[in-house]
Amino acid sequence: MLIWSISGLYMTLIDIEIIHGDHLVKMNQPQVINPSKLVPINQSVIDEYPDIQSVTLNQYFDQIVYEVKLKNHQLILDATTGKLKSPLLKEVIKQQADLIYAGEASIKHIKLLPVSPVEIGGSKRPIWKVSYDDWLDSTLYFHPQSGQLIKKRTDLWRVFDFFWILHIMEYAGSSGFEGFLFRFFSITSLLMALFGSSLLYYRLKRGENP
Repeated sequence: MLIWSISGLYMTLIDIEIIHGDHLVKMNQPQVINPSKLVPINQSVIDEYPDIQSVTLNQYFDQIVYEVKLKNHQLILDATTGKLKSPLLKEVIKQQADLIYAGEASIKHIKLLPVSPVEIGGSKRPIWKVSYDDWLDSTLYFHPQSGQLIKKRTDLWRVFDFFWILHIMEYAGSSGFEGFLFRFFSITSLLMALFGSSLLYYRLKRGENP
C-alpha cells in the first residue's frame, strides 16, 4: 500500500503534459498541402510490396510524404516525386531538431540507433536519437527517413514509467502471475478496509455504551 501511495502521488503531482514532454517542442501551425504538387504512388511500388495495409499523406516540416504502412515495417515516399526516401543524414536531423526544440539546452549528442529503445516501444526499426544537455536528460526521437518527431522523453517520464510499473505491479508483463499479484493485493486491500471499518464501528459503538 505504501508503494501504491507513493507511486500514485507522483503520477498525480506532476502535470501529465510535462510528463509527456510537450514543453520541449514548439507548436507549429499545420500547413496546407498543395495537391498540384503531388504525384500518385507508382504501380511498381504496389507490385513490389503486396502487403500494403494503408497509405497516409502527411507533411513533416517542408516535406510532403506518403507513409506506406506494411505488415512489418513502413516506407516513406516523397509525395512530390514518388521516390523512396533515403535515410536522413545527421546534419538534416540536427536541423529538424533545431526547428522544433523549445528549450534552451544545447545538443549533447545525435545518434542513429539500429533499433528503437525500450522507452519508446522497443521496435526493431532504426531511429535517430537527439539528446540534450539538461538536468532532465531530455531526448527527442526522429524517424530516419521522414524526419518526423516520433517521441519525446525526459527523466520525469522515465520515473513516471517506473512508478507506473510499481503501481500496477507489471513487474514482468501484464498477464499470468503479475495479473494474479495485482488482483490479490487489490482484494486484500479491500478486505483490510472493510475489516478496519468494522473495527472502527464497534469501537465507536462501545465508546457510546461504557
